[in-house]
Amino acid sequence: MAISNHERVNRALILLCQGLYPYLEQKMQSVHGVGWLAVAKSYLSDDQSLRRKPEEILYEDVSAVLKIMLKQWDQAFRKNLSNSERALISELLEVRNKWAHQSRFSTDDTYRALDSIARLLKVVSASAEADIVEKQKQEVLQMLSPEKAEEARIKEKLTDIHKLLLFRNEKLLRQALTHRSYVHENPGEGEHNERLEFLGDALLNYLSGEYLYRRHPEKGEDELTRRRSALVDEKQLAKFAIEVGLDFRMRLGKGAIRDGGYQNPNLLSSTFEAVLGAYYLDNDSNIEAVRAIVEPLFDSVPEQIVVIRSSVDSKNRFQEWVQRNVTPNPPVYETFQIGGLSHAPEFLAKVFVDKKEYGEGKGRNKKDAEKAAAEDALAKLKKHSL
Repeated sequence: MAISNHERVNRALILLCQGLYPYLEQKMQSVHGVGWLAVAKSYLSDDQSLRRKPEEILYEDVSAVLKIMLKQWDQAFRKNLSNSERALISELLEVRNKWAHQSRFSTDDTYRALDSIARLLKVVSASAEADIVEKQKQEVLQMLSPEKAEEARIKEKLTDIHKLLLFRNEKLLRQALTHRSYVHENPGEGEHNERLEFLGDALLNYLSGEYLYRRHPEKGEDELTRRRSALVDEKQLAKFAIEVGLDFRMRLGKGAIRDGGYQNPNLLSSTFEAVLGAYYLDNDSNIEAVRAIVEPLFDSVPEQIVVIRSSVDSKNRFQEWVQRNVTPNPPVYETFQIGGLSHAPEFLAKVFVDKKEYGEGKGRNKKDAEKAAAEDALAKLKKHSL
Protein backbone atom coordinates (compact mmCIF):
# COMPACT_ATOMS: atom_id res chain seq x y z
CA MET A 1 0.00 0.00 0.00
CA ALA A 2 1.35 3.41 -0.99
CA ILE A 3 2.35 5.79 1.80
CA SER A 4 0.66 9.19 1.80
CA ASN A 5 2.69 12.37 2.14
CA HIS A 6 0.89 13.04 5.41
CA GLU A 7 2.15 9.72 6.79
CA ARG A 8 5.69 10.37 5.50
CA VAL A 9 5.76 13.64 7.44
CA ASN A 10 4.35 11.88 10.51
CA ARG A 11 7.10 9.24 10.47
CA ALA A 12 9.79 11.90 10.09
CA LEU A 13 8.34 13.96 12.97
CA ILE A 14 8.44 10.88 15.23
CA LEU A 15 12.12 10.42 14.37
CA LEU A 16 12.73 14.13 15.00
CA CYS A 17 11.23 13.84 18.47
CA GLN A 18 13.34 10.76 19.27
CA GLY A 19 16.51 12.51 18.08
CA LEU A 20 15.82 15.81 19.85
CA TYR A 21 14.83 14.45 23.27
CA PRO A 22 18.39 13.41 24.38
CA TYR A 23 19.74 16.76 23.14
CA LEU A 24 17.02 18.68 24.99
CA GLU A 25 17.70 16.71 28.18
CA GLN A 26 21.46 17.31 27.97
CA LYS A 27 21.25 21.07 27.35
CA MET A 28 18.50 21.67 29.91
CA GLN A 29 20.39 19.69 32.55
CA SER A 30 23.55 21.69 31.93
CA VAL A 31 21.63 24.87 32.82
CA HIS A 32 18.97 23.75 35.33
CA GLY A 33 20.55 20.62 36.81
CA VAL A 34 18.27 17.92 38.23
CA GLY A 35 15.35 20.35 38.22
CA TRP A 36 15.29 20.60 34.42
CA LEU A 37 12.09 18.51 34.12
CA ALA A 38 10.26 20.89 36.44
CA VAL A 39 11.29 23.80 34.19
CA ALA A 40 10.19 21.86 31.11
CA LYS A 41 6.88 20.97 32.77
CA SER A 42 6.11 24.66 33.29
CA TYR A 43 5.81 25.03 29.52
CA LEU A 44 3.39 22.11 29.13
CA SER A 45 -0.37 22.57 29.26
CA ASP A 46 -2.23 21.43 32.39
CA ASP A 47 -4.15 18.94 30.29
CA GLN A 48 -0.90 17.32 29.10
CA SER A 49 0.63 17.18 32.60
CA LEU A 50 -2.40 15.54 34.19
CA ARG A 51 -2.41 12.58 31.86
CA ARG A 52 1.29 11.68 31.51
CA LYS A 53 4.69 12.24 33.06
CA PRO A 54 6.67 15.15 31.54
CA GLU A 55 9.43 12.85 30.21
CA GLU A 56 6.82 10.70 28.44
CA ILE A 57 5.30 13.77 26.80
CA LEU A 58 8.67 15.07 25.66
CA TYR A 59 9.68 11.72 24.18
CA GLU A 60 6.45 11.43 22.20
CA ASP A 61 5.31 14.99 21.41
CA VAL A 62 7.69 16.84 19.11
CA SER A 63 5.56 19.97 19.43
CA ALA A 64 6.36 20.17 23.16
CA VAL A 65 10.09 19.68 22.52
CA LEU A 66 10.24 22.37 19.84
CA LYS A 67 8.27 24.85 21.98
CA ILE A 68 10.58 24.35 24.95
CA MET A 69 13.65 24.84 22.75
CA LEU A 70 12.25 28.18 21.59
CA LYS A 71 11.19 29.23 25.11
CA GLN A 72 14.58 28.27 26.57
CA TRP A 73 16.59 29.49 23.59
CA ASP A 74 18.63 32.17 25.37
CA GLN A 75 19.24 30.11 28.52
CA ALA A 76 20.01 26.65 27.14
CA PHE A 77 20.41 26.52 23.36
CA ARG A 78 21.72 29.79 21.95
CA LYS A 79 25.31 28.98 22.86
CA ASN A 80 25.40 25.84 20.68
CA LEU A 81 22.91 26.62 17.92
CA SER A 82 22.79 29.48 15.40
CA ASN A 83 19.89 31.70 14.39
CA SER A 84 19.52 29.53 11.29
CA GLU A 85 18.77 26.56 13.55
CA ARG A 86 16.29 28.66 15.52
CA ALA A 87 14.50 29.45 12.26
CA LEU A 88 14.49 25.70 11.50
CA ILE A 89 12.86 24.97 14.86
CA SER A 90 10.12 27.56 14.20
CA GLU A 91 9.58 26.18 10.70
CA LEU A 92 9.24 22.61 11.97
CA LEU A 93 6.79 23.67 14.66
CA GLU A 94 4.60 25.02 11.84
CA VAL A 95 5.04 21.73 9.93
CA ARG A 96 3.93 19.76 12.97
CA ASN A 97 0.87 22.00 13.47
CA LYS A 98 -0.02 21.65 9.81
CA TRP A 99 0.23 17.87 10.16
CA ALA A 100 -1.90 17.90 13.34
CA HIS A 101 -4.65 19.83 11.54
CA GLN A 102 -4.74 17.18 8.80
CA SER A 103 -3.66 19.74 6.19
CA ARG A 104 -2.65 18.47 2.77
CA PHE A 105 1.08 18.07 2.04
CA SER A 106 2.12 18.33 -1.60
CA THR A 107 5.17 16.36 -2.70
CA ASP A 108 7.10 19.63 -2.74
CA ASP A 109 5.93 20.47 0.81
CA THR A 110 6.89 16.98 1.96
CA TYR A 111 10.39 17.24 0.52
CA ARG A 112 10.98 20.58 2.24
CA ALA A 113 9.69 19.23 5.57
CA LEU A 114 11.90 16.14 5.41
CA ASP A 115 14.90 18.23 4.37
CA SER A 116 14.43 20.57 7.36
CA ILE A 117 13.96 17.64 9.75
CA ALA A 118 17.12 15.92 8.46
CA ARG A 119 19.11 19.14 8.79
CA LEU A 120 18.07 19.73 12.42
CA LEU A 121 18.77 16.10 13.34
CA LYS A 122 22.28 16.40 11.88
CA VAL A 123 22.91 19.59 13.85
CA VAL A 124 22.10 17.86 17.16
CA SER A 125 24.19 14.81 16.15
CA ALA A 126 21.21 12.43 15.99
CA SER A 127 22.89 10.64 13.08
CA ALA A 128 20.84 7.41 13.15
CA GLU A 129 17.52 9.27 12.89
CA ALA A 130 18.98 11.74 10.37
CA ASP A 131 20.07 8.89 8.08
CA ILE A 132 16.56 7.40 8.05
CA VAL A 133 14.92 10.75 7.26
CA GLU A 134 17.58 11.45 4.61
CA LYS A 135 16.65 8.17 2.92
CA GLN A 136 12.96 9.11 3.03
CA LYS A 137 13.84 12.51 1.56
CA GLN A 138 15.67 10.91 -1.39
CA GLU A 139 12.62 8.74 -2.09
CA VAL A 140 10.43 11.85 -2.24
CA LEU A 141 13.01 13.56 -4.47
CA GLN A 142 12.43 10.84 -7.08
CA MET A 143 8.73 11.77 -7.11
CA LEU A 144 9.34 15.41 -7.97
CA SER A 145 9.30 16.70 -11.54
CA PRO A 146 12.77 17.16 -13.11
CA GLU A 147 12.44 20.94 -12.69
CA LYS A 148 11.39 20.71 -9.04
CA ALA A 149 14.08 18.13 -8.34
CA GLU A 150 16.77 20.41 -9.77
CA GLU A 151 15.39 23.33 -7.75
CA ALA A 152 15.52 21.17 -4.60
CA ARG A 153 19.15 20.19 -5.25
CA ILE A 154 20.10 23.84 -5.73
CA LYS A 155 18.38 24.83 -2.46
CA GLU A 156 20.28 22.05 -0.71
CA LYS A 157 23.55 23.44 -2.07
CA LEU A 158 22.61 26.89 -0.79
CA THR A 159 21.95 25.40 2.64
CA ASP A 160 25.42 23.88 2.59
CA ILE A 161 26.92 27.34 2.10
CA HIS A 162 25.96 28.24 5.67
CA LYS A 163 28.11 25.33 6.86
CA LEU A 164 31.05 26.45 4.72
CA LEU A 165 30.89 30.16 5.49
CA LEU A 166 32.57 29.86 8.89
CA PHE A 167 35.51 32.05 9.90
CA ARG A 168 38.52 31.13 11.98
CA ASN A 169 39.28 34.83 12.39
CA GLU A 170 36.08 36.42 13.71
CA LYS A 171 37.74 39.85 13.62
CA LEU A 172 38.10 39.54 9.85
CA LEU A 173 34.40 38.67 9.48
CA ARG A 174 33.44 41.59 11.71
CA GLN A 175 35.42 43.96 9.50
CA ALA A 176 33.74 42.56 6.38
CA LEU A 177 30.31 43.28 7.91
CA THR A 178 31.25 46.82 9.03
CA HIS A 179 30.12 49.72 6.84
CA ARG A 180 31.83 53.09 6.83
CA SER A 181 28.76 54.68 8.50
CA TYR A 182 29.19 52.42 11.55
CA VAL A 183 32.86 53.35 11.98
CA HIS A 184 31.98 57.05 11.58
CA GLU A 185 29.47 56.81 14.46
CA ASN A 186 31.61 54.45 16.57
CA PRO A 187 35.25 55.59 16.48
CA GLY A 188 37.68 52.95 17.64
CA GLU A 189 35.56 50.07 16.29
CA GLY A 190 38.19 49.04 13.78
CA GLU A 191 38.33 49.27 9.99
CA HIS A 192 35.37 49.43 7.62
CA ASN A 193 34.99 46.92 4.80
CA GLU A 194 35.88 48.88 1.66
CA ARG A 195 39.32 47.31 1.11
CA LEU A 196 37.81 43.84 1.53
CA GLU A 197 35.04 44.84 -0.88
CA PHE A 198 37.69 45.69 -3.49
CA LEU A 199 39.26 42.25 -3.08
CA GLY A 200 35.92 40.45 -3.17
CA ASP A 201 34.90 42.30 -6.34
CA ALA A 202 38.09 41.13 -8.07
CA LEU A 203 37.49 37.52 -6.96
CA LEU A 204 33.87 37.63 -8.15
CA ASN A 205 34.83 38.96 -11.56
CA TYR A 206 37.37 36.19 -12.04
CA LEU A 207 35.22 33.35 -10.70
CA SER A 208 32.09 34.42 -12.58
CA GLY A 209 34.07 34.76 -15.80
CA GLU A 210 35.68 31.35 -15.38
CA TYR A 211 32.30 29.82 -14.44
CA LEU A 212 30.63 31.14 -17.59
CA TYR A 213 33.63 30.18 -19.77
CA ARG A 214 33.24 26.55 -18.65
CA ARG A 215 29.46 26.52 -18.78
CA HIS A 216 29.06 28.08 -22.24
CA PRO A 217 31.85 26.85 -24.53
CA GLU A 218 29.79 27.96 -27.53
CA LYS A 219 29.53 31.64 -26.51
CA GLY A 220 31.84 34.38 -27.73
CA GLU A 221 33.57 37.12 -25.74
CA ASP A 222 30.79 39.74 -26.09
CA GLU A 223 28.06 37.36 -24.96
CA LEU A 224 30.16 36.07 -22.04
CA THR A 225 30.89 39.66 -20.97
CA ARG A 226 27.18 40.50 -20.98
CA ARG A 227 26.33 37.39 -19.00
CA ARG A 228 29.02 38.10 -16.44
CA SER A 229 27.66 41.61 -15.92
CA ALA A 230 24.18 40.15 -15.41
CA LEU A 231 25.36 37.43 -13.04
CA VAL A 232 27.18 39.77 -10.66
CA ASP A 233 25.19 42.99 -10.97
CA GLU A 234 24.17 44.86 -7.82
CA LYS A 235 20.65 43.42 -7.55
CA GLN A 236 21.85 39.85 -7.95
CA LEU A 237 24.66 40.24 -5.43
CA ALA A 238 22.15 41.76 -2.98
CA LYS A 239 20.02 38.62 -3.37
CA PHE A 240 23.07 36.44 -2.72
CA ALA A 241 23.78 38.46 0.43
CA ILE A 242 20.27 37.81 1.73
CA GLU A 243 20.42 34.12 0.79
CA VAL A 244 23.53 33.60 2.91
CA GLY A 245 22.09 35.64 5.78
CA LEU A 246 24.18 38.80 5.65
CA ASP A 247 21.35 41.35 5.61
CA PHE A 248 20.69 41.88 9.33
CA ARG A 249 24.28 41.00 10.25
CA MET A 250 25.62 44.14 8.56
CA ARG A 251 27.05 46.67 11.01
CA LEU A 252 25.51 49.96 9.90
CA GLY A 253 25.32 53.43 11.39
CA LYS A 254 21.99 54.59 12.81
CA GLY A 255 21.43 56.90 9.86
CA ALA A 256 21.97 54.07 7.38
CA ILE A 257 19.57 51.83 9.31
CA ARG A 258 16.95 54.61 9.40
CA ASP A 259 17.24 54.93 5.62
CA GLY A 260 16.48 51.23 5.12
CA GLY A 261 20.10 50.08 4.97
CA TYR A 262 19.31 46.44 5.70
CA GLN A 263 17.34 46.32 2.43
CA ASN A 264 19.64 48.61 0.43
CA PRO A 265 20.93 46.67 -2.63
CA ASN A 266 24.12 48.75 -2.73
CA LEU A 267 25.01 48.02 0.91
CA LEU A 268 24.02 44.36 0.58
CA SER A 269 26.06 43.78 -2.57
CA SER A 270 29.09 45.62 -1.16
CA THR A 271 28.94 43.58 2.05
CA PHE A 272 28.68 40.36 0.08
CA GLU A 273 31.83 41.27 -1.86
CA ALA A 274 33.62 42.22 1.37
CA VAL A 275 32.70 38.91 3.03
CA LEU A 276 34.05 36.98 0.04
CA GLY A 277 37.29 38.95 0.24
CA ALA A 278 37.55 38.23 3.97
CA TYR A 279 36.73 34.54 3.46
CA TYR A 280 39.52 34.30 0.87
CA LEU A 281 42.05 35.72 3.36
CA ASP A 282 40.67 33.60 6.22
CA ASN A 283 41.30 30.48 4.10
CA ASP A 284 44.96 31.33 3.44
CA SER A 285 44.21 33.01 0.09
CA ASN A 286 42.67 29.79 -1.26
CA ILE A 287 40.42 30.70 -4.19
CA GLU A 288 38.89 27.21 -4.20
CA ALA A 289 37.27 27.99 -0.84
CA VAL A 290 35.56 31.02 -2.39
CA ARG A 291 34.57 29.01 -5.48
CA ALA A 292 32.76 26.51 -3.21
CA ILE A 293 30.66 29.41 -1.92
CA VAL A 294 29.84 31.27 -5.14
CA GLU A 295 29.26 28.50 -7.68
CA PRO A 296 26.12 27.13 -5.98
CA LEU A 297 24.86 30.72 -5.89
CA PHE A 298 25.58 31.13 -9.60
CA ASP A 299 23.79 27.82 -10.24
CA SER A 300 20.72 29.13 -8.41
CA VAL A 301 20.18 31.99 -10.89
CA PRO A 302 17.74 30.84 -13.59
CA GLU A 303 19.23 30.87 -17.08
CA GLN A 304 16.41 32.98 -18.50
CA ILE A 305 17.04 35.73 -15.95
CA VAL A 306 20.70 35.95 -16.93
CA VAL A 307 19.74 36.08 -20.62
CA ILE A 308 17.16 38.83 -20.05
CA ARG A 309 19.50 40.93 -17.92
CA SER A 310 22.44 40.49 -20.26
CA SER A 311 20.41 41.63 -23.23
CA VAL A 312 19.55 44.99 -21.64
CA ASP A 313 22.83 45.99 -19.97
CA SER A 314 23.42 49.55 -21.15
CA LYS A 315 27.21 49.57 -20.67
CA ASN A 316 27.63 46.48 -22.82
CA ARG A 317 25.28 47.75 -25.53
CA PHE A 318 27.18 51.05 -25.69
CA GLN A 319 30.54 49.25 -25.81
CA GLU A 320 29.31 47.07 -28.68
CA TRP A 321 28.22 50.17 -30.63
CA VAL A 322 31.59 51.86 -30.01
CA GLN A 323 33.64 48.86 -31.10
CA ARG A 324 31.44 48.33 -34.12
CA ASN A 325 31.38 51.96 -35.29
CA VAL A 326 34.25 53.96 -33.78
CA THR A 327 37.22 52.11 -32.30
CA PRO A 328 38.18 48.66 -31.01
CA ASN A 329 39.03 50.31 -27.68
CA PRO A 330 36.31 50.13 -24.98
CA PRO A 331 34.73 53.31 -23.58
CA VAL A 332 36.47 54.94 -20.60
CA TYR A 333 34.46 55.96 -17.53
CA GLU A 334 35.52 58.67 -15.12
CA THR A 335 33.52 58.44 -11.90
CA PHE A 336 33.70 60.48 -8.71
CA GLN A 337 31.59 61.27 -5.67
CA ILE A 338 29.77 64.60 -5.87
CA GLY A 339 27.78 64.60 -2.63
CA GLY A 340 25.50 62.68 -0.33
CA LEU A 341 26.09 61.18 3.09
CA SER A 342 28.59 58.45 4.00
CA HIS A 343 25.85 55.80 3.89
CA ALA A 344 24.07 57.31 0.89
CA PRO A 345 26.66 58.90 -1.43
CA GLU A 346 25.94 60.27 -4.89
CA PHE A 347 28.29 59.69 -7.83
CA LEU A 348 28.69 61.31 -11.22
CA ALA A 349 30.14 59.34 -14.13
CA LYS A 350 31.21 60.55 -17.57
CA VAL A 351 31.90 58.19 -20.46
CA PHE A 352 34.57 58.95 -23.09
CA VAL A 353 35.45 57.38 -26.43
CA ASP A 354 38.87 58.39 -27.75
CA LYS A 355 38.87 61.26 -25.19
CA LYS A 356 35.52 62.59 -26.48
CA GLU A 357 32.68 62.75 -23.96
CA TYR A 358 29.57 60.83 -25.05
CA GLY A 359 27.37 60.93 -21.94
CA GLU A 360 27.07 61.43 -18.20
CA GLY A 361 24.90 60.10 -15.40
CA LYS A 362 24.38 60.02 -11.64
CA GLY A 363 23.82 57.16 -9.22
CA ARG A 364 23.97 56.01 -5.59
CA ASN A 365 27.12 54.04 -6.43
CA LYS A 366 29.77 53.94 -9.14
CA LYS A 367 28.15 51.10 -11.06
CA ASP A 368 24.76 52.85 -11.25
CA ALA A 369 26.36 56.13 -12.26
CA GLU A 370 28.31 54.43 -15.07
CA LYS A 371 25.18 52.65 -16.30
CA ALA A 372 23.35 55.98 -16.29
CA ALA A 373 26.18 57.54 -18.32
CA ALA A 374 25.99 54.69 -20.85
CA GLU A 375 22.20 55.11 -21.09
CA ASP A 376 22.67 58.85 -21.67
CA ALA A 377 25.16 58.10 -24.46
CA LEU A 378 22.78 55.58 -26.07
CA ALA A 379 19.90 58.07 -25.86
CA LYS A 380 22.01 60.72 -27.63
CA LEU A 381 23.01 58.23 -30.33
CA LYS A 382 19.36 57.32 -30.88
CA LYS A 383 18.41 61.00 -31.08
CA HIS A 384 20.95 61.52 -33.83
CA SER A 385 19.94 58.25 -35.56
CA LEU A 386 23.40 56.73 -35.04
